[in-house]
Amino acid sequence: MTARSWSLGGARRLPATLLVARREIRMRLRSRVFVGGTSVMAVLVVVGIVAASLLAGRTTPVRVGFSGGSQALERSFTATAAALGVEVTVSDIADVTAGTAQVTAGTLDVLVTGSATAPTAVAKESMPSNVESALSLAAEAARLSDAGLSPTAIASAMALVPVQLLAPPNPKDNENLFASLALGILLWIALGQYGNMVAQGVVEEKATRIMEVLLATIQPSRLLAGKVIGTGLVGLLQLTIVGTAALVAVHVTNVAAIPALGVASILADISWFLLGFLFYATAYAAVASLVSRQEEVQGAVAPISIFQIAGYLLMYAALPNPSGPLATVCSLLPPFAPILMAVRMADSDVPFWQVGLAVALIVASIVGLTWLAGRMYRNAALHLGTRVRFMDAFRG
Repeated sequence: MTARSWSLGGARRLPATLLVARREIRMRLRSRVFVGGTSVMAVLVVVGIVAASLLAGRTTPVRVGFSGGSQALERSFTATAAALGVEVTVSDIADVTAGTAQVTAGTLDVLVTGSATAPTAVAKESMPSNVESALSLAAEAARLSDAGLSPTAIASAMALVPVQLLAPPNPKDNENLFASLALGILLWIALGQYGNMVAQGVVEEKATRIMEVLLATIQPSRLLAGKVIGTGLVGLLQLTIVGTAALVAVHVTNVAAIPALGVASILADISWFLLGFLFYATAYAAVASLVSRQEEVQGAVAPISIFQIAGYLLMYAALPNPSGPLATVCSLLPPFAPILMAVRMADSDVPFWQVGLAVALIVASIVGLTWLAGRMYRNAALHLGTRVRFMDAFRG
């Protein structure tokens, strides 16, 4: 019985490509790797979000001790530090030697000695700039008071200069930045993980000679397409489960504001994952067909992995200026578009023509790569033993 004669529900025939995809999906969903990997990823994401929520907003105050005449600065210093936005705790230190020992031991951050008008600060390695500024302002106020100025005149003389921002920072900008960074990292991990999964599957079937049985009834191009489609759908399901767990954890803990994600944004992210997966998975399958042992897979796919790593590194260079020449040009190139264009779209408004051009280029690359991969897959799939050279697989 051939693959073409298999049927769905005993009535309608199912194309060979979909049969292979269905076989791939069933095999991977039943594997312990998928169940265990998905569970571990979801648990790690939830634990990380919960831990971030427990640590969020917790700042360690700067511990400042005052000794001798400098104790008169405590009230003024605390008020000035609060105005500068730094949290401090003050304490009285009876002995300078004991206070210096506390600074050395790390139980005290700053020790202030001397008089109120001429204090001296002692720190172990460095002193926070805001704490130094608050101490300087408190000492200056003490000098003005010692010169005979009234509290009102001192307050007027020590008033901070008001600052008016013409373009105040928008909290949504930071949310978009972190969301785009998280999206880029997720896409990079997913493309590498599922691309390697396709390569491992190809070599496994080749080494166990299952591929010989399959190729007796199914065309190589359809077998390759079915493997890529099936693995891609499994990967999409796994990402959906982990992403849902993350969104639920963020909503429950309120650790961060979830950026407003419309239907168009979600569909765009899914589309870039699918396009990137089709591009890289096809290339992974083609080069994996050149080898016959699992230990040779990483060496075979190394040239492709370089492009993924380059896209990941370019993401950090593009985030500070998503509309700059580097980010714009690289996001149009097919090897980098799945990560960079998705990151740019999450962080800023990208012109429609750039998105359209990037999609057209990567679709054209997928078509060409599919033809090349099908040719290599057909010529190298049944060659066992030594590694097949690229040109030999291409020429047949």
